[in-house]
Amino acid sequence: MQRLFAPDPDKYSDDQRRIADSITETRGSIRGPFGPWLHAPGLADPAQKLGSFLRYGSNLPGNLRELAICTVGQYWQANFEWFAHAPLAVEEGVDASAIELLRTGKNPEPLSDQEQLVHEIAQEIVKTGELSDVSYKSGVDLLGDELMVELIGICGYYTLISFTLNVFRVAIPEGEPEPFTK
Repeated sequence: MQRLFAPDPDKYSDDQRRIADSITETRGSIRGPFGPWLHAPGLADPAQKLGSFLRYGSNLPGNLRELAICTVGQYWQANFEWFAHAPLAVEEGVDASAIELLRTGKNPEPLSDQEQLVHEIAQEIVKTGELSDVSYKSGVDLLGDELMVELIGICGYYTLISFTLNVFRVAIPEGEPEPFTK
């Protein structure tokens, strides 16, 4: 059962109202981690701005971005994150069967060479908190410095989101199957 919901909009502080308006302007509604975050406007504002950049302003191609997000979400077993991003990964061109294999903890295939490397990098980051020299060099060779920094940022940001979703048990919409059972 969900532990923390968004504050009552009729009782928003000025900061909460401003942040909620910014979130709904880019995302359409307050859902996922944004409801709990609104209880802490000092966190919610910079976090949602970072997320907005990573989702809408990053130069990382959409298929690589969404695959990295799904890799992080699968590792942390974050139901809402998976619910929100698995369809986006497919829309961005990641093979649907690869996404389903990833959901079940299996090696996702088929993936392009770029997708495979991004998946391996994201997986190594969440499992170890760092990258080996070989993985780092492969990532920089593929992406360059700027996109490598953005990829690492995506992995860290969506880990924060996974923690928020899991700790506050943010529910997926009623009637939708839970991607992960814990």
